[in-house]
Amino acid sequence: MKTHLLLKILAFVIFMPSIFFAQIKVEKIEGIGDNGKKIIDKTITIDLSVEIDSIEMPVEKGIYKLYIPSSKLKSLVIKKKAIEYEPLKMEKEKGNAEIGAENEVVTELVFRNNTQYILYIGVIGEEKIRKYILKSESDWKWTTSFGANAVFLTSRSRFTSVDNSVAQNRDGKMMDLMPSIMFTFMNNQRNFSPGFTGGLGFNFEELSVFAGGALGIGQNIVLSAGVAVHKQNRPNTDYTVGQTIDSSVTSDNLNKMQYRVNPFVGLSFRFDKNPFGAKP
Repeated sequence: MKTHLLLKILAFVIFMPSIFFAQIKVEKIEGIGDNGKKIIDKTITIDLSVEIDSIEMPVEKGIYKLYIPSSKLKSLVIKKKAIEYEPLKMEKEKGNAEIGAENEVVTELVFRNNTQYILYIGVIGEEKIRKYILKSESDWKWTTSFGANAVFLTSRSRFTSVDNSVAQNRDGKMMDLMPSIMFTFMNNQRNFSPGFTGGLGFNFEELSVFAGGALGIGQNIVLSAGVAVHKQNRPNTDYTVGQTIDSSVTSDNLNKMQYRVNPFVGLSFRFDKNPFGAKP
């Protein structure tokens, strides 16, 4: 009894994938064109003889010809849209198709990165509308990570007051360390993936902007480097070296916070939630 039941389970597991791919058939047909060059025709064929409510199937990028060879075809609506990245949104588009004279639909479906087609098909003799989803997905995606960026100060000159005159010296601080949130576009199918990154740094006084390159490690650690736009204490242009000043003028008057561009390196981590957010 147990052996008979086990055979039924194995038969079901083996047979199900063949049913799934029998409903939607994706083919690549190679041939030789009139100019003697190799050509590849890509086709998608939907079989209406298998009753389903909905089905979803990934496909590779490219231009496909869609065929629905069936006399049972009653109606067809095709909607095209871009699959949204998690942090960013993209425009949505809609497309249409017409039913051929012999109830065989032939139209082109253009799949680029993150393209999704939703086909709503009405079948003669059925009240329900079938739903077919065909989509291509990019290996690249936006990843949000939290960490700290070290901004290296390339210019560290400051004004000071010496004997009631303006003098210039060098600030001992070489870098600013700022908490940051980074948005990185990288390939999540690889353990080591270069990519582009941008982000915001923040503390209690100012906001900084970062942009540059990144290296994702295991999707959860991101090393980044590039340029930062942030505030630093710089000589006030209202004064010049050697200028005679009143004793009431202090270093706070001789220098002021100004936005400057400097290089940075950073390390950030991808968490399942914002570590700086309020606890529930």
